[in-house]
Amino acid sequence: MGVTPAGHGFKVGDVVIVRRGKHTGTSFVVVGTEGESGESRILITDGARYPVNKPKKKNMIHLQRTLMNLEDVAGRVAGGKPLDNGWLMQKITAVLNNSDTSCKQGG
Repeated sequence: MGVTPAGHGFKVGDVVIVRRGKHTGTSFVVVGTEGESGESRILITDGARYPVNKPKKKNMIHLQRTLMNLEDVAGRVAGGKPLDNGWLMQKITAVLNNSDTSCKQGG
């Protein structure tokens, strides 16, 4: 699949909001990038609409970064451990409800 860690200001584990397309306003998590540096796409997933084994390829200009990063997701991707769709959905829900303590807010 050619997945690389991430780039262009996006990091693996970042919670992003879709700005364009049919999922406008929906939150997803960055799980990597794909493509050449000039034409790269950000791979995003939410565990439901787009499972972790088939992430959505999205143009980075159509995504809005948030200050939230799921360190657990970044750690699993970096370590080569598989992500679970149900676990990922719980993490996203928890961080959006501000009840997750494993989330790091960057500045």
